[in-house]
Amino acid sequence: MTEEFSARTRTASLARMQRDLFDILVIGGGIVGAGIARDAARRGFRTALVDRGDFASGTSGKTSRLIHGGLRYLQNYKVGLVRLAVRERDRLLETAPGLIHPLPFVIPAYRGRSPGPILLRFGLFLYDVLSKKTLPRRVWLRPDAASEREPRLARADLAGAGMYYDAWTDDARFVLAVVREAARAGAEVSNHVEVTELIREDHQVVGAHLRDRIDGSAFEVRARVVVNATGVWLDQLRLPRTFPTIRPTKGTHIFLPRAKVGNRHAVALTTKRDGRLVFVLPWNDLTLVGTTDTDFRGDPNRVTPDASDVAYLLEVTNDAFPDAHVGPDDVVSAYAGLRPLLRRGREDRSESEVSREHEVFLDPDGLISVAGGKFTTHRAMAEAVVDMVEVRLGERWRNLTSGGAFGPPVGPLEEFLVLGFDEPAALELQARYAPEQVARHVDAPAARDPIVKGRHHVWAEVDIAMHEEMALTLTDVLVRRLGLFYEAADQAYEAAPEVASRMAKVLGWDADRTAREVEAYRTLVTEHRAFRMNRGG
Repeated sequence: MTEEFSARTRTASLARMQRDLFDILVIGGGIVGAGIARDAARRGFRTALVDRGDFASGTSGKTSRLIHGGLRYLQNYKVGLVRLAVRERDRLLETAPGLIHPLPFVIPAYRGRSPGPILLRFGLFLYDVLSKKTLPRRVWLRPDAASEREPRLARADLAGAGMYYDAWTDDARFVLAVVREAARAGAEVSNHVEVTELIREDHQVVGAHLRDRIDGSAFEVRARVVVNATGVWLDQLRLPRTFPTIRPTKGTHIFLPRAKVGNRHAVALTTKRDGRLVFVLPWNDLTLVGTTDTDFRGDPNRVTPDASDVAYLLEVTNDAFPDAHVGPDDVVSAYAGLRPLLRRGREDRSESEVSREHEVFLDPDGLISVAGGKFTTHRAMAEAVVDMVEVRLGERWRNLTSGGAFGPPVGPLEEFLVLGFDEPAALELQARYAPEQVARHVDAPAARDPIVKGRHHVWAEVDIAMHEEMALTLTDVLVRRLGLFYEAADQAYEAAPEVASRMAKVLGWDADRTAREVEAYRTLVTEHRAFRMNRGG
């Protein structure tokens, strides 16, 4: 975790992309594309990875932040999917302990609402059977014990609750860690590079025309195989099709003050209104509530939370925690993303019933595309794609992604305290970085000072983002590297100019570029707060 990974790294990678012939060009820097690049590079393939935005700037940075098997899928008899997901969860807990963290869940059962206690207990039993012994086993709580665990949880008609374990992660930072592993294994990677057109010769895909969205330059990359891992944008690169591959569904989440909601643990709730499963998750001093699941037919490049989505999640929260009384003014932040679900079978099924399984497509022009799946199962999806690449190229390599630790080390807090940080800031840094990373930046101006009042992120993290995490824009830093867009009371609206000024000195921005960065970020914040102005729907 010590090597440079910066704008300069990116420039060198882009130069090599233009010069060399690659075995694999991966288009899409979400979790699936990152996983494919990591798998391919570790097998020994010459690999390039590009994304038209930042890494995890699409669906992969707008999740529920869970690494889980998907307990609810057992209701639809998706035993194979759940088995795969819990095994991948357990693998990640072992290989990325600094990124993946165990999370206890309480799932209440209420009389007159599905699932009842008997069905829920059987589901939790089966969930345990499908997984390894990595996490503690389930426990059934009687109503009084459930209320003791979650005192502010609704007690009316409470028949008991199950307690089980899954895991959580910071989704965008996890994707970044996988991208860095790909680069460490030899892949050339770049964010903010858009594929404008695939290169087809003799009816076969042999590369892509690209445009650098930072400086506007155009170039091409040649590759023996091109992999399309662009999620909801999948069909934009494929040959014209009669029917779309993807059925995008929109998922909205909100952050609320945890003191007002009152949840002690993660809580999985079956809603009164429509029987959906919604999560109420602890996130330091905040509570993350999500998600909705509705068909989406708008512009996939402009996905923001609607007032009706936010109202639904507030209703769920108030039903589950009657003393919360949360409303739109309590929402710290809201965000929405699109799930790239496969469109197949009956289209009269509800959004929640659409399969979360993945599929790999080989088109007549040789383009390989992958769709569907879950964040948790990205490694298995990547393995299937690169196995297909091996068949296409007639080469066999040993797959190394099933083992090997990655991500920040799990080190003692003292290693951060001795660098001069107070305990809250040290705890924040411990969860994100290796001590030596932070040590390289503590002598910079105001390095130990908080960026935003009331939050524990410090200015050294902005420097780390630029020098060691390939952050190229203000939005990269505030949304995906630090997460202040989600956690700060004003979503870092006021701090944006000062952060941009610090970045300008490192990245060489002039006054116009700096002003554009601030304007772009503040526009993003404003768009994501528009639901407050349209509470009727």
